Amino acid sequence: MNRDRKPRPRRKAIGTIRAVLRHPGWPQAADQLRLDRRSVIRFVLAVVAIGIPLLTIPVVTGLPAEPFLLVLVYGLYLGGAVLTARRAGPGGIRRLFAGVLHWRIGWGNWAFAVASIPLATVAVALVVGNFTVPSDGWALTIGNYLFLTFIFGALIINIFEETAWQGLVQRNLTRDYGPLRAAALTAVPFALVHIPLSFIGDVTTGEALVATALLFIFAPAMRYLMGRLDIASGGSLLAVGVMHATSNASAQLGLTSGGWEHVAGLAIVALVALAADSLRRSRQVPAGDPAAVSS
Repeated sequence: MNRDRKPRPRRKAIGTIRAVLRHPGWPQAADQLRLDRRSVIRFVLAVVAIGIPLLTIPVVTGLPAEPFLLVLVYGLYLGGAVLTARRAGPGGIRRLFAGVLHWRIGWGNWAFAVASIPLATVAVALVVGNFTVPSDGWALTIGNYLFLTFIFGALIINIFEETAWQGLVQRNLTRDYGPLRAAALTAVPFALVHIPLSFIGDVTTGEALVATALLFIFAPAMRYLMGRLDIASGGSLLAVGVMHATSNASAQLGLTSGGWEHVAGLAIVALVALAADSLRRSRQVPAGDPAAVSS
């Protein structure tokens, strides 16, 4: 009997998947999608030019917004990102999705992704006196938060949304401009596409304009946190999508009465993270080194 049998294709495939999931540094920088600046700009312009009119339809017609959001995420974001990645050459699509299943990022990164924004939101509400005790009990409130974060948010929407914004746009801008400038540049089209959402529902024009103003405060801070977590986690789009979902879920906690506390909470988390990153860089780079002033 010949014992030197070749591994079956199925077992070999399963072994490859397990090895990928175990790899602590996956995806490495070489595995991430690299695009030239023109490709990124074309994608962003298409998203803004199509996305704003698309989300304006439910504002004008009164139709439910959810179907249009799904078209935006799966048709425009994901579809456009796949087409852009395909034009990048062989392996472009695989590199685009590198990190979607990367979950071994350490408990510290996961704690930061899942808990930092909601805890900061509650802290702001407590400080300003806008905290409200949940009428349905803590168990239901926490369960609703976890559902909005991991199921409705991350699994259905935000992981795929961040595959486009973080995986395609912001990562490539970071290589050219650094994390801080890349976050600011990505925040502009990101906020523009989301403007129509401020006018959906039973809101006055004044309330919608206030929400739009908060959006442009919220977007740079959020994009910095997404980019920071992407780098800290070794390129985990899974973690980035989850943190994006926690930001959205924090606005629906039902523990605040002002409606703006989640924006302040996110901004505080971003400022603390930026200060910590700046301090770390100042300790690592010798005084007088030109790299000390680069972002």
